[in-house]
Amino acid sequence: MSGTPKKYSIELKIQVVELYLSGTSNLGQLCKEYGISGKRILREWIRKYKAGELTENPQPSEQWYWRNKFKNKEDEWEYLKLENEYLKKKLLSQGESEEFIANLWSSKNLK
Repeated sequence: MSGTPKKYSIELKIQVVELYLSGTSNLGQLCKEYGISGKRILREWIRKYKAGELTENPQPSEQWYWRNKFKNKEDEWEYLKLENEYLKKKLLSQGESEEFIANLWSSKNLK
C-alpha cells in the first residue's frame, strides 16, 4: 500500500516520545493508541528527541548544510584548500614548525 506519508504534529511527536521514555507504554501500544503507522517512525522520533532535533523549528542538519553550501565540487575543493592554507598560516604564527604541520595533515593522523 503506497500513498502520501501521514503527517504528525510536533506536539504529538514529543508527547508520544515522552510517554515512551517515561516507561508507561511500549512502542506497539503507542503506535496503536496514537495511530502511528509503524514502530520505525516512532524509533526515529526517539532518536531525534534524544539528539535535540525534535523541535518546533528544526535546524538543517550539518550534512544538509555542507551538501548545499557549494554549487559544485570545484567550489567546495577551492574552499577547503583556502581553509587549509589559513589553518597552516595560523599554526605557523603560533610557533608550530612546518614538520609538525605536515605531520598533522598526513594520512596516518586522519584515521
